[in-house]
Amino acid sequence: MLRYLILPILYGLCVMVDAGDKPAQNDKAPNQKLSVIDIRRASDAERTLAATLQGLVNKTEARVWIKGGGMQKILLNELETEGYELEQIATVWELVASFRAKIKGCIVYDSGNRSINAATALCGPFEGVAIHKSILKRAKKEGLKVLHDVSDHDDPVETYETFKDRFAKGILAEQAPKKVWHLRDFIVQRNAFVFWDVSANLRTRFARECAAEELIYGWGKDERNWVRDISKGGAAGIPADWSTNLSALSHLKVEVPAPPEAKPLTKVKEGERIVAFVMSDGDNLQWLGNSFATSTKHWGSRHRGTFTMSWEMAPVLSEVAPRIQRQIYHSASSGQYVDELIVGPSGVGYAFHNYLPNRKAFAKKTAQAMKVSNLSVVTLLNSGGNMTQARELLEHPNVLGAVYKDYAPYHKRRGALDWHNGKPCLSYRYLLWEGMKGASPKEVAAAIKKLPASPATDPNSFALVNVHAWSWDSIGGPMDAIKKTIDLLPSGTRFVTASQLLGLLRKHHSKSGRKRK
Repeated sequence: MLRYLILPILYGLCVMVDAGDKPAQNDKAPNQKLSVIDIRRASDAERTLAATLQGLVNKTEARVWIKGGGMQKILLNELETEGYELEQIATVWELVASFRAKIKGCIVYDSGNRSINAATALCGPFEGVAIHKSILKRAKKEGLKVLHDVSDHDDPVETYETFKDRFAKGILAEQAPKKVWHLRDFIVQRNAFVFWDVSANLRTRFARECAAEELIYGWGKDERNWVRDISKGGAAGIPADWSTNLSALSHLKVEVPAPPEAKPLTKVKEGERIVAFVMSDGDNLQWLGNSFATSTKHWGSRHRGTFTMSWEMAPVLSEVAPRIQRQIYHSASSGQYVDELIVGPSGVGYAFHNYLPNRKAFAKKTAQAMKVSNLSVVTLLNSGGNMTQARELLEHPNVLGAVYKDYAPYHKRRGALDWHNGKPCLSYRYLLWEGMKGASPKEVAAAIKKLPASPATDPNSFALVNVHAWSWDSIGGPMDAIKKTIDLLPSGTRFVTASQLLGLLRKHHSKSGRKRK
């Protein structure tokens, strides 16, 4: 209801190396060879074959890549510039022939049930590729023997109970059967169990047994229920059900520079109001890896760099796609107007803190991820519960502060403020969300004008505005909504990043330690 995951515009595929549960770091010099394939015209069965083959071959180094637009195109061009030899593969069957020695056989599945997930889950442990019944004859002709036939496996419990000792611990995936190739390379590479659309109790069980205090990649039918169920199992979600090439990107290691840092502020002026805009949905791994970079509604907007703002970002990029992280950090605006990056919901991954059985462990993992990614502010998106559930995060020295939003609406607490160890957890006061009452540029600007203007003595002079990433197509996108809001505000309004706003609160209001409601 709150968010939708946009389908990226994608084109094809690319290949690179061996096996193992968690891929080893690729420390070879450039001038490697990448097999690249365009699968736009391939059948669904061939796309599944290509993706599972990619994951199998990419277990120990990057050898195959799925061609795509947006960030995927940028990264492929970058690799070519660095000296990678890009070998164009004409068909999926040519891809099979190229890497036949690495394939022990095939796992057979069918349409009309969830057997594609059973097949995908078994490809990694058994070093096979997924073959739909419709292309089984061709697969046998290519010399692929049947390792397992799971074409009647509609019940994920059957697959899990039969083969659970084969699946990796510390990772899990949920993926719709209709998504025939997205994310499947990564699932195969990591030997992860994958399922779809189970009861709440079963999802929680899978999370607890496979990914407790770890991550679940993909998505579910209902956002709130999905996050609640996996949170109860101690896991966190990574929206990734349209992701591609993660099996290659996780090997393509690069040194990632620190993102642009907003200069800490210490002084405030009587008569000013202090406002920070934050773009939502930065936990959305598939968005960051596809259209985010080039969309004129978002990072590619003509307005970016003309005002200071903050963007939610996924710290998991440092592990699974450091080149995406580097591209974003490199291209962020700095200087007079800063693109600040903060941790997206709700830390190392998307979880409801209210349901986590061990918030302390989650906070530790989040703080570690923040340190690696050079991020200092964390977002909590919670369902039920309260703002004190950020306190475990605020215990960590490298966490400057937290911004808080309720599942619905994000600004339910209207700027409430909670303190812990002299650090603030501040809730969103306003939303820019198309079609929602009080959330238009005109309404938000009018509300900000009515705030107190005494930031040294009244913390109500500060406001966080959450910008809904999927709104405002009618005017050009959410960046246009921010620009319209800024243009409607008086000159006495100061626009800062989330970290600058929290820093000013610490400087001027932390001594009282009072809760603001």
